[in-house]
Amino acid sequence: MEQSLNVGSEPMTSALRRAGVLREEPNELFAELLNVCSLNPWDGHDSAARKQMFSSHLGQCLVINGSTERRCQAGTERDFARYTFKTKVPVDCEVIKVIDRYRETFGQDTLLKRRQDNPHSVIIYENIHTKEIGCINVTSHTSYHSYFGFQNQIKPDLSNVRQGSFLKEGTILTDSPSVTETGGYKYGREVNVAYMSHPATSEDGILISQELLKEFGFKKYETRVVEFGTKSYPLNLYGDEHTFKAFPDIGDVIRADGLLMALRPYDKDPRSYDRELAIVEQSIYDLMEPDSTFDKPIYADGAGGRIVDIRVHHDNQVNNSPTPVGMDAQAERYDAARRQFYSEIVYEWRRLERERKESLRLTPEFHRLVVEALSVVQETKERIYKLHRKAPLDDWRIEFTIEYDVTPTIGFKLTDTHGGKGVICKVVPRSHMPVDADGNIADIVMDPNSTVSRMNLGRKYEHYINAHSRDVAKVIRGLFNLAEGDKKALQHVQEIEASNRAVFNQAWEYLMGYYEIVSPIMHSWFTSGKYMQTHAEHLAEVVKTGIYMFLPTHNPRESTDIVRMLEGHYPSTYGPVSYVGNSGRRITTKVPVRIGSVYFILLEKIADDWTAASSGKTQHYGVLSQVTNADKHSLPYRSQPIRAWGEAEFRILAAYVGQRAAAEIIDRNNNPLTHKAVLDAILEADEPTNIYNAVDRSVIPFGGSRPLQLVKHILACAGLEFVFQPYEAPWKDSDRTHVPIMTPSETLH
Repeated sequence: MEQSLNVGSEPMTSALRRAGVLREEPNELFAELLNVCSLNPWDGHDSAARKQMFSSHLGQCLVINGSTERRCQAGTERDFARYTFKTKVPVDCEVIKVIDRYRETFGQDTLLKRRQDNPHSVIIYENIHTKEIGCINVTSHTSYHSYFGFQNQIKPDLSNVRQGSFLKEGTILTDSPSVTETGGYKYGREVNVAYMSHPATSEDGILISQELLKEFGFKKYETRVVEFGTKSYPLNLYGDEHTFKAFPDIGDVIRADGLLMALRPYDKDPRSYDRELAIVEQSIYDLMEPDSTFDKPIYADGAGGRIVDIRVHHDNQVNNSPTPVGMDAQAERYDAARRQFYSEIVYEWRRLERERKESLRLTPEFHRLVVEALSVVQETKERIYKLHRKAPLDDWRIEFTIEYDVTPTIGFKLTDTHGGKGVICKVVPRSHMPVDADGNIADIVMDPNSTVSRMNLGRKYEHYINAHSRDVAKVIRGLFNLAEGDKKALQHVQEIEASNRAVFNQAWEYLMGYYEIVSPIMHSWFTSGKYMQTHAEHLAEVVKTGIYMFLPTHNPRESTDIVRMLEGHYPSTYGPVSYVGNSGRRITTKVPVRIGSVYFILLEKIADDWTAASSGKTQHYGVLSQVTNADKHSLPYRSQPIRAWGEAEFRILAAYVGQRAAAEIIDRNNNPLTHKAVLDAILEADEPTNIYNAVDRSVIPFGGSRPLQLVKHILACAGLEFVFQPYEAPWKDSDRTHVPIMTPSETLH
């Protein structure tokens, strides 16, 4: 606090400007011109390739459990929060009816353990202005991806929705967890980063603390479809000797082996059982244990999944169900609840039709819902045959939605907002992570040299400014003698304002000087009276939660000037750090390392997918058989091998077997001519399992794959081409004591 922000009676920035040291250059990187890149306050400091990468990364980021708002915001975050997946009231309306798909009841036949487990509700409303009847679908979760999604955040207005209540247009009933109560957008998490060398940070690797991984946990949703009745019957996997329970109910958890259901085929026609085999196939205890040879298992994506939705489809027009008595009792409860749900929709529609007659008008959404309800209730005398993709449904069809809580681990991808992505390569306890002299502990360690090669300098400015903001807030807490997170911070600050005005003014001027250096626009809010809260309220927020900066992309202050002025007047912790290395000993670095926060997001490139290298599916006599959707979930792991290799796998492959084998695999995956040559070689060979060379490279050379041809074509239009040039070592073989792993490089001419 000994530093003065004034030169004589003149503010520091004015004196620097008058002396010609502080540059005044126009910044026209307005948010209106930057689309997705407007979320990055340092967009002007990143290369075009990295900006484009961040634009694609934003569409790939997952909704995480421990998301936080960004410390330095560009001002467009609230606009992005307006367009998340949410349930919004479309018009000014009056609620006619609220119908839940499943209801909480009492007794052993209840379908829900808790009311909040109901996966779907329908709100039927009347437009106040046009008298049109519409509906709003309210779901417990949102998932427009094959796997990823999130639990919807219930808003207070939804709790007040009931028959006869009025809703205003735009009222939000459910929203994404990434939207704060005040309308902010928290699509990632602020984490402490140390840019320093470490064995785990090579090749874009990330060293991360084990405790932080829990904050990056996310939801994953799997769907499974099971049909039975005419050809098979279910086993009692989740019941006991007294209760037949073929599958877990809503809210239940998948068993430890990941088995969701198992079906046993009939030996003969289902209506004429084989009495001799029924003793061993349909006894109480035999139905509780699947036969791995003859039964058909349906696996979920492992243990721990929670059932969040079950949709049952049943053909009630069949007089005698082929399923043995009692085995479909659990499914019948869901089917009865489904019919009750759609019956109430039909009842409301018919009531409105009787009351309004020709004046009744329906929105397209409600009209579609009524048609769906009529098809389920089946009030027609004609037999309805339901199909799925032109195939008739079995007697019972059950659709499961399973929710998993996933915690990232080695192999998952993280990135900042500057295109600085990396792969988690090592996880250690937080006590082993780097810590500086001030007690700041890094959550992530990344390679410092990648910033230069990637030309995304914005990440270093973000890292630097956040570190200074942290220490400025710490100085203010020290002036007030308060701790971070103090719930009574406002009361204490107001007391200091009244009893010790000099200390209060000192803290306020210290904070305003920092704002004036980093963000002149934000500083002007306080000097012009645009900021509506009192000085004590703002200082209390700084004490409690730290500093949040408004840094628009068109910030008039040059970043290099910010660094120069902060170094002279707002020092930050910068020195050697200590950490526990791979040897298990605590090590202190020789060079200084700064620990500051950077905003990170989790990408959808997750590393918990099952893969396998397996032989093809065969028939009884060893003949290859086509793999169908029915076989997709018949094993607890993925039985089909992957089609192509990834970047990391190819690097490992080239290191072990050389560049020629890697090039061969890439070419066979992407070159149509190579595909044809391989097939011709197999079909024309006398011994298809003993082919010496499937592709003649003198006829089909390397470099004909589609991705490479596209790059070559673009370069040819610019007058450039790739020329192969073998690598030549600068030493003789007799001079070297070891042989480094080298790969030929291609030189651009």
